[in-house]
Amino acid sequence: MTTHTYTEDQLVEQPAIGLFAALGWQTVSALDETFGAGGTLGRETRARWS
Repeated sequence: MTTHTYTEDQLVEQPAIGLFAALGWQTVSALDETFGAGGTLGRETRARWS
């Protein structure tokens, strides 16, 4: 398997985060999100719908 230097994070996610930050939006990486009452983003579960 070939390992590529360019990743989705480098090509898409980081530029998008930078753009939103430049527009004044508060940004956060949810890559290591925790769930529950004290969760990172206040979500109880990973599920889209409860």
